[in-house]
Amino acid sequence: MLCQIPDIAEGVISLFVSGRLSTEDYQTHLQPLITQYREDSGKVRLYIEADVLLEGWDVSSLSGGDKVQLPHFDALVFVGGPDWVGNAVNLLGPFMQGEVAWYPLEQKQQAIAWLQQ
Repeated sequence: MLCQIPDIAEGVISLFVSGRLSTEDYQTHLQPLITQYREDSGKVRLYIEADVLLEGWDVSSLSGGDKVQLPHFDALVFVGGPDWVGNAVNLLGPFMQGEVAWYPLEQKQQAIAWLQQ
């Protein structure tokens, strides 16, 4: 499940994720938001807060096909989630086209500050 939450800062796509993310989540929620923000401001900054029930995502959910293809973004911060989320962000971050960070839920304010820099 992926849903939009009130913006944590102006110009930031703010989302909450839980369970398993699907192709429908990507196509109906994330992709249109990214397109809109890119057209409006020229930048895409993502704040994604996860609960401990986050299981991951279907490979096809990121591209609508059989390969992973993340949309272009300028900055992405993951907050919370199960332990593996921080490890995954740290491992995959260098391979992303934008800046990426992970913060535990208790450091939410530091995550927001990082994203606003």
